[in-house]
Amino acid sequence: VSREDLRATVQAILKAKQIYVVGVRSTSALATFLGYYLNFMFNNVHLVTTSGASEMFEKLVGVGSEDVVIAFSFPRYSTATIKGAQYCRSVGATVIALTNNQMSPLGQNSDHVLVAKSDMVSLADSLVAPMSVINALVVAIAAKREQRLSKIFTSLEQIWDEYHVYEKQEDGNGL
Repeated sequence: VSREDLRATVQAILKAKQIYVVGVRSTSALATFLGYYLNFMFNNVHLVTTSGASEMFEKLVGVGSEDVVIAFSFPRYSTATIKGAQYCRSVGATVIALTNNQMSPLGQNSDHVLVAKSDMVSLADSLVAPMSVINALVVAIAAKREQRLSKIFTSLEQIWDEYHVYEKQEDGNGL
């Protein structure tokens, strides 16, 4: 992923009114991972992981020209994801693709393309490269939202402690 592609993607996400994260079938794990972290940074994130085209359109019907749609698709390319991206772009939304090449069906229907190889021939697609791109994207956005994140995590740490959300491990240092 080039620095310019990453920078343009980050800027599009930062200025979005609403952020939709779309991933179906094996890419739903990628979409869920990205959505989890974006939810710490924004209050406008919508996760779309349904496989059916009808249900996908029901979740995307409100997408508009001030919105960003981040979609994932790798070979075999999901028809629902491609058609969802086409629809979102037709209503003026900025579509960001995370796919295996610029000329993939999703890449051709996107404004920004982040390329990550996923060409391991096996039963399970390797999601290591796409996950690395997601990590870079999350870190880049977090750097731009540092003050907001600091406040959020200060509050969350207090809530987690008060409500015993996490177990603390005693390691001799009081931690």
